Amino acid sequence: MILGEIVLLLGLSAVAQPAAVKEITFGGQLRSQYEATNLEAYTSIPTRRGKDSLSLRTRLWMQAKPAAGMTAYIQLQDSRVAGQETSVATNDNLTDLHQGHLTVADLFGKPVDLTVGRMELKYGDQRLVSPLDWSVVGRAWDGLLLRGRLPSATVDAFVTNVKEAASARRDQNFWGVYGTCRAVADHELDAYLFGRDFGNEGQVSEVRADKGNLSDRTLGARAKGKAGAADYSAEAAWQVGRKAGMPVRAWAGAVTGGWTFDGGWKPRLGAEYDYASGDTDPADDKVQSFDPLFPFGHALQGYQDVFSWKNGHALKLSASGTPSPGTTVALDYHYFRTAQARDAWYNAAMGAVARDNAGLSGNEVGHEVDFHVRTPVRGALKLWFGVSHFFASSFVRAKAGGKDRDWAFLQATLDF
Repeated sequence: MILGEIVLLLGLSAVAQPAAVKEITFGGQLRSQYEATNLEAYTSIPTRRGKDSLSLRTRLWMQAKPAAGMTAYIQLQDSRVAGQETSVATNDNLTDLHQGHLTVADLFGKPVDLTVGRMELKYGDQRLVSPLDWSVVGRAWDGLLLRGRLPSATVDAFVTNVKEAASARRDQNFWGVYGTCRAVADHELDAYLFGRDFGNEGQVSEVRADKGNLSDRTLGARAKGKAGAADYSAEAAWQVGRKAGMPVRAWAGAVTGGWTFDGGWKPRLGAEYDYASGDTDPADDKVQSFDPLFPFGHALQGYQDVFSWKNGHALKLSASGTPSPGTTVALDYHYFRTAQARDAWYNAAMGAVARDNAGLSGNEVGHEVDFHVRTPVRGALKLWFGVSHFFASSFVRAKAGGKDRDWAFLQATLDF
């Protein structure tokens, strides 16, 4: 990140030298999570069995303000799954630097902030860029970010390195520009452009397994807001570029709406529809499957992670309430259907679970019902637990074993 070091030096030289402000704060988080299912995965016969897991994520952070307009942030993370190490007498290295960055505010005396280092990125409803907090590891990016601040808007521009290679031409870089306008109270309007330039020749075409580079651009817009008891959001994105030598032409859209009623529980009814294009003919020389980049699919297309914003129609109906302060009870229904029968069924990790090249297995993937509860315990401790059932439909029965799936989880998070 030579570019980041140069920009950082310029930023440091541009900061005035008022009286030093010395402030250091510390904190951390312990998060334990248990999951159990009667069906590990649909991908192969050996994984069609029950499985449970217990994970622990430990985070410790320090924030320092050595001078006015400068903030350093360091976050260490240890991520482990019970039984992952070969024995209790071994000590695998599962600790890493999750975040470590320096922010210089008011660069050159302007309302522009510069952040350099390893950082989390999160935009909009996290459909395209998310730190994936559900994961025991999560996501973070190495790079630099410029943020311009206006009275009713912000604009981010960032460049990150996803994977370093021996040659700069083979690096995997992710960059973007994201703007948010909040000129109207309770409403926001976003516009963005994301780019991926992966030069490692490791991108594989859908069916022919041709390998090559990836260079694509995702252009989109998002609106979100509320008016009285109603809330809404809408987002659309278009994708162009080249993958493994083939042109990319894809798009996706999502719309949500809800109504919160008066009453002790503040009940809310909501609906959501997501669409993402798929390949009409995966064997041709075009890529038409939308790729949602770095999404938080777990929070959007069902807790079982069996579907993604790629080659699909997803409908969600939800009901939720707040029986006591800080406690939320929710029931969600999901309906999943592939957009193109000859393209694959993709899970939340965007992996192809199953495919019917002839398109004879239909489009029906299934239905999912999620029930989950969030509640605080003594303020700092937060519990989140739930159960879920996936009802397999015709495509799953024809190409992936056809079993229904049960899943349950319990998560306990302590912030300090």
